[in-house]
Amino acid sequence: MNNTQLSYTAGAQDENTFLRDLLASKLLLSHSLVVHLKHQNKIHVNGQLVHTNYRIQAGDFVTIDIDLIEESNIIPESISLDIVYEDEDFMVVNKPAGMSTHPSRLGGTGTLANAVTYYWQGLGRNILFRPINRLDKDTSGLVLIGKSQFAHQGIFNQLKQHTIDRRYVALVERSMAKDNGHIDQPIARLDDKKRQRIVHPTGQSATTHYQVLDKYPDHTLLSLKLETGRTHQIRVHLSFIGHPVCGDLLYGFASPLIKRQALHADRIRFTHPRSGKEVILDIPLAEDIQTAVDYLVNRV
Repeated sequence: MNNTQLSYTAGAQDENTFLRDLLASKLLLSHSLVVHLKHQNKIHVNGQLVHTNYRIQAGDFVTIDIDLIEESNIIPESISLDIVYEDEDFMVVNKPAGMSTHPSRLGGTGTLANAVTYYWQGLGRNILFRPINRLDKDTSGLVLIGKSQFAHQGIFNQLKQHTIDRRYVALVERSMAKDNGHIDQPIARLDDKKRQRIVHPTGQSATTHYQVLDKYPDHTLLSLKLETGRTHQIRVHLSFIGHPVCGDLLYGFASPLIKRQALHADRIRFTHPRSGKEVILDIPLAEDIQTAVDYLVNRV
């Protein structure tokens, strides 16, 4: 899993093209990444170090080592990880509820970032922690992590184009009347000093799609997909339509069924920027949400 090299063999159509233009058009490298690669002597043509104003000749073999030397401020910490997927570019972890994705302050511990940094250092890799998606502390499920600037850049472009499929399951209060629909409401910060968000006309656009999986007398199990990734988006939107996530103390109220918000990221689908192949990952419901669902099923 330490294949950090990208390569490209120039054809006749690339003749006399500047190397910097080829890196952008063929290997899809951003200008900022090319600058970092250049400064660390990571760009070679036919085995020789070259400048990016080199003019390509047909048959040239271009190689890029994307394993940049980086300094991380994250404190490595030995914490168990549930690794769902890993290759040379990405890692996908099933984050448990109760664990923050990233330290809230410099030197913080107990987070997914601390655990992943420790794991990578054990493999001899000094990699910056680059989560593609972030889950709230008490939301469980899949977190996609880029292992290089190249990987993060490739996926970030897909996020902007809304081509990454992120699916969640939520157990919400009350039985919903409609079996499917979408919530298209802007989200804004309630106060600069608070983390709470609200639906507000001056906020950022946000769209959440939902599909009913099962209904109970006083609850509904939903599958949800995001078009945008605003902070607390699902929780804010569901509360806005009168169906807060069970156990969500910030946007709803306590529930006897579960001790945290019943929200779980159960699927992620993306196109791998290196291979162009589709990657689809699914995981089952978190145990505490499944227990709550089982109770509701048996009560009916």
